[in-house]
Amino acid sequence: MAEEEKFLCKVVTWDEIDLWAKNVVKKIRASGFKPDMVVALIRGGLVPARLICDHLHLKNLFAVKVEHWGITAQADMKAKLVQGLDLDLKGMNILVVDDITDTGESMILSTDHLKTKGPAVMKSATLLHIAHSKFVPDFYDVFVPKDKWTWFIFPWNFHEDIRTLALKTIGSPKDTKGVVKALKDQFQIKADREVVEEALLELEDRGEAVCKDGKWAKSDKQSKR
Repeated sequence: MAEEEKFLCKVVTWDEIDLWAKNVVKKIRASGFKPDMVVALIRGGLVPARLICDHLHLKNLFAVKVEHWGITAQADMKAKLVQGLDLDLKGMNILVVDDITDTGESMILSTDHLKTKGPAVMKSATLLHIAHSKFVPDFYDVFVPKDKWTWFIFPWNFHEDIRTLALKTIGSPKDTKGVVKALKDQFQIKADREVVEEALLELEDRGEAVCKDGKWAKSDKQSKR
Protein backbone atom coordinates (compact mmCIF):
# COMPACT_ATOMS: atom_id res chain seq x y z
CA MET A 1 0.00 0.00 0.00
CA ALA A 2 1.32 3.44 -0.93
CA GLU A 3 2.23 5.77 1.91
CA GLU A 4 -0.46 8.33 2.68
CA GLU A 5 0.29 11.77 1.35
CA LYS A 6 0.52 14.41 4.07
CA PHE A 7 1.09 18.16 4.00
CA LEU A 8 -0.13 21.21 5.87
CA CYS A 9 -3.22 22.99 4.58
CA LYS A 10 -5.01 26.09 5.76
CA VAL A 11 -8.58 27.05 4.95
CA VAL A 12 -8.56 30.80 4.32
CA THR A 13 -11.56 32.86 5.41
CA TRP A 14 -13.17 35.80 3.64
CA ASP A 15 -12.25 38.00 6.61
CA GLU A 16 -8.59 37.11 6.12
CA ILE A 17 -8.84 37.88 2.39
CA ASP A 18 -10.34 41.28 3.17
CA LEU A 19 -7.66 42.08 5.76
CA TRP A 20 -4.78 41.00 3.53
CA ALA A 21 -6.11 43.01 0.60
CA LYS A 22 -6.44 46.12 2.78
CA ASN A 23 -2.88 45.71 4.03
CA VAL A 24 -1.55 45.33 0.49
CA VAL A 25 -3.38 48.52 -0.53
CA LYS A 26 -1.80 50.36 2.40
CA LYS A 27 1.64 49.36 1.14
CA ILE A 28 0.80 50.42 -2.40
CA ARG A 29 -0.36 53.84 -1.21
CA ALA A 30 2.65 54.26 1.09
CA SER A 31 4.98 53.58 -1.84
CA GLY A 32 3.47 56.39 -3.89
CA PHE A 33 2.72 54.08 -6.80
CA LYS A 34 -0.52 54.98 -8.57
CA PRO A 35 -1.63 52.31 -11.04
CA ASP A 36 -3.76 53.19 -14.04
CA MET A 37 -4.78 49.58 -14.55
CA VAL A 38 -4.88 46.32 -12.63
CA VAL A 39 -4.23 43.04 -14.42
CA ALA A 40 -5.41 39.93 -12.57
CA LEU A 41 -3.98 36.46 -13.00
CA ILE A 42 -6.82 34.02 -13.65
CA ARG A 43 -7.98 32.22 -11.60
CA GLY A 44 -6.59 33.03 -8.19
CA GLY A 45 -5.94 36.72 -8.75
CA LEU A 46 -9.44 37.73 -9.81
CA VAL A 47 -10.97 38.36 -6.38
CA PRO A 48 -7.87 40.01 -4.83
CA ALA A 49 -7.55 42.23 -7.91
CA ARG A 50 -11.20 43.30 -7.67
CA LEU A 51 -10.80 44.13 -3.98
CA ILE A 52 -7.66 46.16 -4.67
CA CYS A 53 -9.46 48.02 -7.46
CA ASP A 54 -12.29 48.81 -5.06
CA HIS A 55 -9.90 50.31 -2.50
CA LEU A 56 -7.93 52.26 -5.11
CA HIS A 57 -11.03 53.55 -6.97
CA LEU A 58 -9.89 51.85 -10.18
CA LYS A 59 -12.23 50.67 -12.91
CA ASN A 60 -9.58 49.43 -15.35
CA LEU A 61 -9.40 45.73 -14.51
CA PHE A 62 -8.19 43.18 -17.05
CA ALA A 63 -6.88 39.62 -16.84
CA VAL A 64 -4.38 37.13 -18.20
CA LYS A 65 -4.43 33.39 -17.62
CA VAL A 66 -1.57 31.10 -16.74
CA GLU A 67 -2.07 27.38 -16.17
CA HIS A 68 0.34 25.98 -13.65
CA TRP A 69 -1.18 24.05 -10.78
CA GLY A 70 -2.98 21.11 -12.37
CA ILE A 71 -4.51 19.77 -9.17
CA THR A 72 -4.28 20.72 -5.53
CA ALA A 73 -0.66 21.05 -4.34
CA GLN A 74 0.69 19.30 -7.42
CA ALA A 75 2.29 21.44 -10.10
CA ASP A 76 2.11 20.62 -13.78
CA MET A 77 5.47 20.10 -15.45
CA LYS A 78 5.57 23.55 -17.03
CA ALA A 79 3.55 26.73 -16.57
CA LYS A 80 2.07 28.21 -19.71
CA LEU A 81 0.35 31.44 -20.67
CA VAL A 82 -2.98 30.49 -22.24
CA GLN A 83 -4.63 33.91 -22.38
CA GLY A 84 -2.67 37.09 -22.97
CA LEU A 85 -3.67 40.75 -23.01
CA ASP A 86 -4.32 42.33 -26.40
CA LEU A 87 -3.93 45.96 -25.32
CA ASP A 88 -1.41 48.73 -25.85
CA LEU A 89 -0.09 49.65 -22.39
CA LYS A 90 2.34 52.35 -23.47
CA GLY A 91 2.72 55.08 -20.88
CA MET A 92 0.53 53.29 -18.31
CA ASN A 93 1.28 52.25 -14.74
CA ILE A 94 0.27 48.60 -14.37
CA LEU A 95 -0.33 46.57 -11.23
CA VAL A 96 -0.30 42.78 -11.73
CA VAL A 97 -2.20 40.86 -9.04
CA ASP A 98 -2.37 37.22 -7.94
CA ASP A 99 -3.46 35.55 -4.72
CA ILE A 100 -0.08 34.00 -3.85
CA THR A 101 3.46 33.58 -5.15
CA ASP A 102 4.38 29.94 -4.55
CA THR A 103 6.65 28.76 -7.36
CA GLY A 104 6.53 32.28 -8.86
CA GLU A 105 6.28 30.97 -12.40
CA SER A 106 2.80 32.38 -13.01
CA MET A 107 3.98 35.88 -12.20
CA ILE A 108 7.15 35.50 -14.25
CA LEU A 109 5.24 34.44 -17.35
CA SER A 110 2.58 37.12 -16.92
CA THR A 111 4.93 40.02 -16.27
CA ASP A 112 7.23 38.96 -19.12
CA HIS A 113 4.21 39.01 -21.43
CA LEU A 114 2.96 42.37 -20.18
CA LYS A 115 6.39 43.98 -20.57
CA THR A 116 6.05 43.49 -24.32
CA LYS A 117 3.03 45.82 -24.24
CA GLY A 118 5.19 48.80 -23.25
CA PRO A 119 3.95 49.94 -19.82
CA ALA A 120 5.68 52.92 -18.25
CA VAL A 121 5.89 51.22 -14.86
CA MET A 122 4.77 47.74 -13.86
CA LYS A 123 4.56 46.48 -10.30
CA SER A 124 3.13 43.32 -8.77
CA ALA A 125 1.08 42.41 -5.72
CA THR A 126 -0.09 39.26 -3.98
CA LEU A 127 -1.84 38.57 -0.70
CA LEU A 128 0.76 35.98 0.34
CA HIS A 129 4.36 35.31 -0.63
CA ILE A 130 6.22 32.05 0.02
CA ALA A 131 9.97 32.39 0.52
CA HIS A 132 11.00 29.78 -2.07
CA SER A 133 9.20 31.58 -4.91
CA LYS A 134 11.34 32.49 -7.92
CA PHE A 135 9.46 35.79 -8.09
CA VAL A 136 9.18 38.34 -5.29
CA PRO A 137 6.18 40.68 -5.67
CA ASP A 138 6.59 44.39 -4.99
CA PHE A 139 3.71 44.31 -2.54
CA TYR A 140 2.39 41.48 -0.35
CA ASP A 141 0.98 41.12 3.13
CA VAL A 142 1.75 37.65 4.50
CA PHE A 143 5.25 36.16 4.27
CA VAL A 144 5.47 32.37 4.53
CA PRO A 145 8.94 30.96 5.35
CA LYS A 146 10.12 28.09 3.17
CA ASP A 147 10.03 25.65 6.09
CA LYS A 148 6.43 26.65 6.87
CA TRP A 149 5.12 25.86 3.37
CA THR A 150 1.35 25.53 3.41
CA TRP A 151 -1.29 24.82 0.80
CA PHE A 152 -3.73 27.70 1.21
CA ILE A 153 -7.32 26.78 0.41
CA PHE A 154 -8.92 30.01 -0.78
CA PRO A 155 -12.70 30.50 -0.72
CA TRP A 156 -12.81 30.60 -4.53
CA ASN A 157 -11.39 27.09 -4.88
CA PHE A 158 -12.59 25.54 -1.61
CA HIS A 159 -14.76 22.79 -3.09
CA GLU A 160 -12.22 21.96 -5.78
CA ASP A 161 -9.49 21.52 -3.18
CA ILE A 162 -11.67 19.50 -0.79
CA ARG A 163 -12.53 17.11 -3.62
CA THR A 164 -8.87 16.63 -4.49
CA LEU A 165 -7.79 16.20 -0.87
CA ALA A 166 -10.65 13.81 -0.11
CA LEU A 167 -9.52 11.66 -3.03
CA LYS A 168 -6.04 11.52 -1.48
CA THR A 169 -7.54 10.00 1.71
CA ILE A 170 -9.25 6.99 0.13
CA GLY A 171 -6.27 4.97 -1.03
CA SER A 172 -7.73 2.51 1.46
CA PRO A 173 -11.56 2.33 1.76
CA LYS A 174 -13.15 4.60 4.34
CA ASP A 175 -16.65 5.63 5.33
CA THR A 176 -17.49 9.33 5.34
CA LYS A 177 -16.53 9.69 8.99
CA GLY A 178 -13.18 8.11 8.19
CA VAL A 179 -12.59 10.59 5.36
CA VAL A 180 -13.38 13.49 7.71
CA LYS A 181 -10.82 12.11 10.17
CA ALA A 182 -8.24 11.50 7.43
CA LEU A 183 -8.55 15.09 6.19
CA LYS A 184 -7.65 16.23 9.69
CA ASP A 185 -4.85 13.70 10.15
CA GLN A 186 -3.24 14.12 6.73
CA PHE A 187 -3.89 17.80 5.99
CA GLN A 188 -4.92 19.42 9.31
CA ILE A 189 -8.30 20.36 7.84
CA LYS A 190 -11.43 20.36 9.98
CA ALA A 191 -14.19 19.80 7.43
CA ASP A 192 -17.91 19.46 8.05
CA ARG A 193 -19.37 16.04 7.29
CA GLU A 194 -21.86 17.60 4.86
CA VAL A 195 -19.05 19.24 2.88
CA VAL A 196 -17.13 15.96 2.69
CA GLU A 197 -20.23 14.02 1.64
CA GLU A 198 -20.83 16.53 -1.16
CA ALA A 199 -17.21 16.21 -2.31
CA LEU A 200 -17.36 12.40 -2.33
CA LEU A 201 -20.62 12.36 -4.28
CA GLU A 202 -19.12 14.71 -6.86
CA LEU A 203 -16.07 12.45 -7.15
CA GLU A 204 -18.40 9.50 -7.67
CA ASP A 205 -20.32 11.39 -10.34
CA ARG A 206 -17.06 12.12 -12.16
CA GLY A 207 -16.01 8.49 -12.01
CA GLU A 208 -13.10 9.13 -9.66
CA ALA A 209 -14.48 7.42 -6.55
CA VAL A 210 -16.83 4.55 -5.79
CA CYS A 211 -18.90 3.69 -2.73
CA LYS A 212 -19.42 0.05 -1.75
CA ASP A 213 -21.00 -1.14 1.50
CA GLY A 214 -20.82 2.40 2.88
CA LYS A 215 -17.09 2.81 2.23
CA TRP A 216 -15.44 5.09 -0.28
CA ALA A 217 -12.49 4.13 -2.43
CA LYS A 218 -10.71 5.38 -5.52
CA SER A 219 -12.15 4.14 -8.78
CA ASP A 220 -10.11 1.70 -10.87
CA LYS A 221 -9.23 4.65 -13.14
CA GLN A 222 -7.76 6.62 -10.23
CA SER A 223 -6.06 3.63 -8.59
CA LYS A 224 -3.99 3.00 -11.71
CA ARG A 225 -2.54 6.54 -11.68
